[in-house]
Amino acid sequence: MAIKTMSASSGGGSKYSEGWHDAKITKAEYGEWNDKKFLEIWFDGYGEYQTMRIYEMFSKEDNQEFAIARIFKHAQAGIISILDDPTGKRPIIQYDDEAQGLIGKIISIYLHPDHKNPKYNRIFSDCAPIPGKYEHMSFTEDAVNSIKAGVESRYAKYKQKAISKVTVSSSDNDTLGAEIPF
Repeated sequence: MAIKTMSASSGGGSKYSEGWHDAKITKAEYGEWNDKKFLEIWFDGYGEYQTMRIYEMFSKEDNQEFAIARIFKHAQAGIISILDDPTGKRPIIQYDDEAQGLIGKIISIYLHPDHKNPKYNRIFSDCAPIPGKYEHMSFTEDAVNSIKAGVESRYAKYKQKAISKVTVSSSDNDTLGAEIPF
């Protein structure tokens, strides 16, 4: 008999496989594209072009930004305090939206197939928190699973729109080709 070695890895695919992965934020910065502000986030161990980009979105009821704010909430970044809601419905989070406050935080990211090139996976523009008790709030396993289900639902809507755009542009090209006499 000989002494041999083998991998102690438990499997489960690579960090680039489709699905949920916990990832540490290494860089975060704001930018603007077509007069729309966004937050771009880079992760430890992921390539320079494998980023999460979140565009500002505002609620119709009170015109408060919620998409980027949700990232700070789920990362537990920049939270100063939890304030009482004057209506008594929900607490209000007071936070500093400085992008540098996200660095070093760990969130759960969702990778999905790129619609233009399905052999590559991309990071979706939403995330989930890591279960635990933090200084200002807590996230139970059930709460995190509910948040992940919401993210997957938003991704499904995004995917449907992306597929529609690809189908429309393909059929437009076919129609154009049919009209050209040569």
